[in-house]
Amino acid sequence: MHQAALFLQKYLFYLLLGVLALNLFQRRYQKLSERKRFATLYLAMLVLSWMILVIVQLHFGWPDWLLVPFTLAPVAVGAVFHRHVFPFRLRCARCGRALEGKRILYYDSNVCERCDPPQAPPPGL
Repeated sequence: MHQAALFLQKYLFYLLLGVLALNLFQRRYQKLSERKRFATLYLAMLVLSWMILVIVQLHFGWPDWLLVPFTLAPVAVGAVFHRHVFPFRLRCARCGRALEGKRILYYDSNVCERCDPPQAPPPGL
């Protein structure tokens, strides 16, 4: 009867855990990935809200067609705030080369290693 909702209820939890785990891995690059860490938190909030809507739909026994607006609501919020929720770029912002996974997920600059200015060495003691 509610097979789609039961599937979503079961697997949205794992999606939420994956997004939160990514956020924890981003803490290693704390100074370089502040925007992207907040983006993964925003994504986790959207997944959590979707999960809550699915659970409410199952709890009250509402019809399955309500999954469509319950899915479109978090998607619409993500689309409105897409600059905050999706700062991940696949190509370098300067030269257009493909970025490696580490640069996509952890660096706010969205530029490749060749275009990224070298970091200043730490001052001597």
